[in-house]
Amino acid sequence: MSIRLRLTLLYTSLLTGALVLFSLLILGIFRWTYLQVVDGRVSDVGRFVATYFVQTYRIPSLSSQADRSTFILVRTESTIVATGGDFTGSFPLPKAARDGEITLTTERDARGEPYRLYTVPIQTPAETLYVQVAHEIQLLELVVTRARLPLYIGIIIFMGATGLAAWWLAGRAIAPIHQVARAAESISSSADLSLRVPYRGPQDEVGLLVQQFNDMLEQLQGMYGRLAATLDAQKRFVGDASHELRTPLTIIRGNIEYMQKAGILDPEALDDVKAEAERMSRLVEELLTMARADAGQEIQLEPLALGPLVRDVCRRAEALPHEAEFRTELPDALDRVSISGHAEWLRRALLILIDNAFKYTPSGSVTVRAGRQGDGVVLQVVDTGMGIPEEDLPHIFERFYRADRARSRGGTGLGLAIANWVAGVHNGALTVDSQPGRGSTFSLWLPVQRTTAAPNS
Repeated sequence: MSIRLRLTLLYTSLLTGALVLFSLLILGIFRWTYLQVVDGRVSDVGRFVATYFVQTYRIPSLSSQADRSTFILVRTESTIVATGGDFTGSFPLPKAARDGEITLTTERDARGEPYRLYTVPIQTPAETLYVQVAHEIQLLELVVTRARLPLYIGIIIFMGATGLAAWWLAGRAIAPIHQVARAAESISSSADLSLRVPYRGPQDEVGLLVQQFNDMLEQLQGMYGRLAATLDAQKRFVGDASHELRTPLTIIRGNIEYMQKAGILDPEALDDVKAEAERMSRLVEELLTMARADAGQEIQLEPLALGPLVRDVCRRAEALPHEAEFRTELPDALDRVSISGHAEWLRRALLILIDNAFKYTPSGSVTVRAGRQGDGVVLQVVDTGMGIPEEDLPHIFERFYRADRARSRGGTGLGLAIANWVAGVHNGALTVDSQPGRGSTFSLWLPVQRTTAAPNS
């Protein structure tokens, strides 16, 4: 059974039940009001006759108290003493009246017609008299009986109208749910997460459901897009890694086969094997680094004095192969700057930037300098080398990406990607500004944890 049908049956049942109860209440109030009037009439007449007899020991004129619907009778248990009007019948004597109680009951005559009977017992020295006043209530039952048929017909018509209205309202109420279901079916069949459920109704529970469903679709679309991008990146990563590993392995295998055939240990071949083995070792290490980054490796950050670390990196960089002049412009105030960081990873990132600058600056200079920038400190590696073409700038932090001119310089294409990852885990940023033929500036911005003086650039 559908929700719409269940809601329709529920609404119709509730409203029909309410109408039936209201109708019964109206009929009950009408009957009670009518009987109150009748009971007041018969009790007034009965008390008057009884009071008059007690005071005078005579029966008053009953004809003046009776009318076409009210009948009066004065009797003993077995004998009728007096009657009012042209009434010639008799009334039953309730048992409670025989016991001396005033009674008000509903009785029926020989024809089955109903009437209200008021009985007042009067105790005399000789015997007990009973004053009985009766009033027909046939009109009441006739009205109630005749009112039932149109009432039943009205209820049936109301049920039909209520059912149609409830069906329409239920359809309007669950229309957004059908839209959600159709959207989900469309998404399931087409795998198109860009679909949304159109809704222009009020922001009630259904509106909230549609909004949350659309928000969920938006999140799924974003997650799916990121997942697809990640899968593409992983495919490129595996392909590039295979390509990069194939070259040194081919060179190593070729040299080993050459020496086996020649039966000698060629120093040049051994140097090639050693160089390619070292290159492959660096590549594997960098691949492991990026794999840990993809796995969400967390780096434990701790308070770190930035000045001594940068000076130590510059000292180590002197030993790197380079032809350009190496300069440092590090203010003394840098020694009093503290950041939250990981010393080894920061050293590695800075060495990557300096080593890259050396590789692509065959002449000129490479300068490491520092300065304050906003709420942090920026470390810059500035070279006067060949620069980076504008079309390559958006891709230099991608894994294995190397511009055409850079491929002749060796390397794995992972260094800048690692440096960018290090900047991210330190809540910093790595940016580049470059002009072909004039050089490049790599800027590593790091948030300052505590500083007592600001380095001047």
